[in-house]
Amino acid sequence: MEQETLYSSKEPLPKRYGWWLPSLHFTGGLPYVIVFLVSLVFYNRMGESNGAITLSTSSFFIPFILRPVLGRFVSSFSTKRFWVLTMELALGLCMMGIAKSLTSSSWFLLSMLLLFFTASAAVIHDVAISRFYKLVVPRQHTVYAGSNIVFMFLSIVFGLGIPIMVAGNLEVLNRRVTTSWITTFNLLALAFFVLFVYHLIMLPRPTDKPSMRVGSGLTRRWWNETKNSFMQLPYSLSILFFLLLFLIPEGMFFRIAPLFLIDPESNGGLSLSPQELALAQGSVGAFAVIWGCILGIKAIHKWGLKRCIWWMVCAITFPKMLYIYLSYNFVSTLSVINVVVFVEQFCFGFGVMAYIYLLFHLSIGKYSTFRLSLVTAVTAFSLMASGWFTGILQEYVGYRHFFVIVSVANILPFVVTAIIHIDKKTGKTMGQIN
Repeated sequence: MEQETLYSSKEPLPKRYGWWLPSLHFTGGLPYVIVFLVSLVFYNRMGESNGAITLSTSSFFIPFILRPVLGRFVSSFSTKRFWVLTMELALGLCMMGIAKSLTSSSWFLLSMLLLFFTASAAVIHDVAISRFYKLVVPRQHTVYAGSNIVFMFLSIVFGLGIPIMVAGNLEVLNRRVTTSWITTFNLLALAFFVLFVYHLIMLPRPTDKPSMRVGSGLTRRWWNETKNSFMQLPYSLSILFFLLLFLIPEGMFFRIAPLFLIDPESNGGLSLSPQELALAQGSVGAFAVIWGCILGIKAIHKWGLKRCIWWMVCAITFPKMLYIYLSYNFVSTLSVINVVVFVEQFCFGFGVMAYIYLLFHLSIGKYSTFRLSLVTAVTAFSLMASGWFTGILQEYVGYRHFFVIVSVANILPFVVTAIIHIDKKTGKTMGQIN
């Protein structure tokens, strides 16, 4: 039975890990960007309605809800290195399949299925990376969390900015949206194949074997122990409400914001070109999130989560009201739009660290990887449920009223933050929620 704990050290990571660790985390973040962000723009450019886009793409969260089960398969069959490499190859094949599907009359259904497979492969790849890391990197090193966050956010810059910019430029040259996205997805496939070959050569081969069979008595006992340990936490019900409700406004907002920016003015949008959207969200917004997260991490380490959480709740909620201003004034100046995107994304990065820290604290202890999978599954369900009918609601009320509704829904983070109890040392000493 696996038992995992956290270790702390300021010792530098050996240089040999620098050859594969950053690229591995980068590869892990790239499919998430494609599935949850690029897909929104892709389906918009292909002429799908906002209702169809958000209702369909919400299904991509299902593999994240099933993450605990998928994690057991990774631990029960073959080696972690095998799963990492196999999923990278599968991601490349999925991108190639999407490109091929766009020539079919059933392109929407086929592309949806392939993006669902992409999400599933991304979850398995992510779980395999975390377990592979613990096999290879000495236990005294804790660079995993920091490097993971940094390179996953860098994958946002690449995965959102470059594909959308390439597709937009090709649309100008080809005058055909479909052909442009076929080329874009083929280029993404090539990127995954290159990363697969690189990791095939560079990844070490640690001693590894499956831990336990799925369905065995040990697995059932391990599941019961993990579930019971979570339910026996003090204030477990308030923690569950926090995990379920805190990100509901964000789940509504992040699906519609890029569609609002790229939709034509006749639909109530700001009519940005794909290239301008790539600049606003893929460059300005992505770097703003990174800086916001860094500030949030430093603030929590210095003052503790209890003192910072209300500032973080305000940061993740109030800046979204800036989109009400954009929607009512039809702002077309790109510099003003970039400022709004920067402020909102920076504040989101700062504020969301409160939620992320609570997730990590809930996972501390025995079976930490699986505990993290459980709380992540709850988060995924929250984001999936909040997006089911978001597009339909937006189409019914329009962008202006939709952003007002999101602002009203921002009451939820304040309510669930008020009922959760946080120890004063949480964030400073890696103490758990009390």
